[in-house]
Amino acid sequence: MAGNYNQRYSDNHARGGSGVRSRNASYNSRGVRSGSRGSGRSSSGGGSGRNRIMTNAEKEAIREKRLRRIRQKKARQRAYTYRVIFLSVCALFVFGLWKGVTGITGYIENSRQEKIDAMQNIEINKGNDAIDVAESVITVTEASTEATVETTEAYDPTKVFSNGRYVDITKPMVALTWDDGPNGSTGEAIMDVLEKYNGRGTFFIVGNRIDEFASEVQRMAANGHEIANHSWDHDTKLSKNSSDYIVQEFAKTNAKVQEVAGVTPVLARLPGGIISDTVKSSITMPLIFWSVDTLDWKHKDADKVISSIKSEVTDGSIVLMHELYKSTQAACEQIIPWLVEQGYQLVTVSELIQFRNAEVVGGNGKQYSSFPPTETVAETTAETAAASPETQAAAPTKAEESEEASSKKSSSNDEDSAKSSKSKSEDNDNDNHSTQVIPGVDDAQDEVSEVQDSQENSDVIEAPAETTEDDTYVPTTAQEAQAVSETAWWMAGPSAQGAPDGNAQADAIQAIDAPG
Repeated sequence: MAGNYNQRYSDNHARGGSGVRSRNASYNSRGVRSGSRGSGRSSSGGGSGRNRIMTNAEKEAIREKRLRRIRQKKARQRAYTYRVIFLSVCALFVFGLWKGVTGITGYIENSRQEKIDAMQNIEINKGNDAIDVAESVITVTEASTEATVETTEAYDPTKVFSNGRYVDITKPMVALTWDDGPNGSTGEAIMDVLEKYNGRGTFFIVGNRIDEFASEVQRMAANGHEIANHSWDHDTKLSKNSSDYIVQEFAKTNAKVQEVAGVTPVLARLPGGIISDTVKSSITMPLIFWSVDTLDWKHKDADKVISSIKSEVTDGSIVLMHELYKSTQAACEQIIPWLVEQGYQLVTVSELIQFRNAEVVGGNGKQYSSFPPTETVAETTAETAAASPETQAAAPTKAEESEEASSKKSSSNDEDSAKSSKSKSEDNDNDNHSTQVIPGVDDAQDEVSEVQDSQENSDVIEAPAETTEDDTYVPTTAQEAQAVSETAWWMAGPSAQGAPDGNAQADAIQAIDAPG
C-alpha cells in the first residue's frame, strides 16, 4: 500500500499538480514519514519560508514603493493648498466687486436724494425769493435807467462796425487795391501790415491763380478784406471778344472764389481798364477804375510807389497797385503806416461806396475811379445819423443854403456849365457815382451833382457813345501801355513771373514809346 502511495505522489509531482502540498519528507517501506517536520523550513536550499532572507532587489523595490507613496501624498497636499489659495482670491475679488457696486449705487441714491432735497428747498424759498425780488425791483430799475443814460451818451453814431473793426464815417478814407493776385507770400505780407493798422484792402484776383494760392484767398475772406474779380486769365484783348467769352471770363472767376473762399465777388476790374460796348452789355458787376496809378509794374521801385501815393492821394481815392512784386510789398510796409498817421482810414472799395452813400450800378458803361465826399455830405453825415425828428426836419433848409452857395460858386466859374447842370437836375439825372441822397434836399443835391458832372475832373471813366468800326474802345496811351506790358508779363511764363525785378513790362513800355 505504501508503494502505491509513493507511486501516486511521484506521478502527481511529475504532472506538476498544485493540489497536493509538497513536503520534504521521505517514507520508509512501511509508509512512515521520516525526518523532522521543520526540516524543510530550516534547510538552506531556499524556498519561500517565513525566515527566508530578502534580496537587495526586493529591498529596493519596497523602498521605491514607499518613496512613491510619500511623493503622492505631498502632491495631494500641494494641490489642496493651491485650491485653498485660489478660492481665497476669488472670494476677495467677489467681495471687492460687491463693495464697488454697492458704493456706486449708494452714490447715485445720495445724488438723487440731494436733488430732491434741493428742489424742496427751492419750493420752500420761492415765497421768500418773491418777496426779495419785489423789494429789489425799484433798485434794479433805477440802475438800469442810469446805465441806459450812460450808454446813450457814450454811443457815437458816426462809428460803424465793419469787417471786424470800427470805421468813422466822418473821417478821410482811402481804398488800397492790388491787381493780378493771388501771389502767396507777397499778399500775405501785405495783409499782415493792413491788419496791424486796423485796415482792410481790396484784391482784384485772377481766377486761374486761385487754386495755387487757395490759402491766401481764404484768409482774404476770413479777415474782412474784399475779393474782387479781375477776369479768369487776364486777357488784355477781352474787349475784342464776344459777349459769351466775356461773360465766362468773369463767371468762372466768381465760381472759383465761391468754391474756395465761400464768398462771391461783387466788383470787377477790367484788364488794363479797356472797355467796349460789348463789355458794357456783358458785365453786370460795377466796374472799378482808379484815381492813383502807382505804376509799380513799370519801375518796380518802392520809393516811387510811395512818392506817387503821397503826392496824389486824397479823401476817397482808389489806389492801384499790383500784388506780384516784392517792391510793392516793401512800399506797402511804409505807406500804410504813413496813411494812418495822416488820418486816413484804410477801407475796401465796397466800404468806401457804402460810407459815401454812392449810387453804383453795373452794366452802365462806367468805371468808377474814386468816391470823394461832397461838401454837403461831410457837413451833414454825423448830424443826420444822430439827429432827432425835429433836427431832421430842419436839416433841409441848412443843406439847401450850403448847396446854393456851392452852386453859385460853380456858376461863377462856368456859367454855361451851371445852366446845363440846372436843366439836367430838373430831369432828375443822378448818374454821378458820388451823389449823396439826403432826405429833404433831393433837388438841391441833384443840382450839385450835375455841376460836378460838368467839371473836367470827373471821377467816372465814361465809355464812348460811338465806337470804332470794330466796336472797340480806343484806350489812352497810358492804358494801352499798361495793357500791353501786363500782357508781356503774362506771356513771359513762370520763370519771368517769379522774378520780382524782371523787365518784361518795362521792355513792353519802351516798345510802345518807340517811334513808329
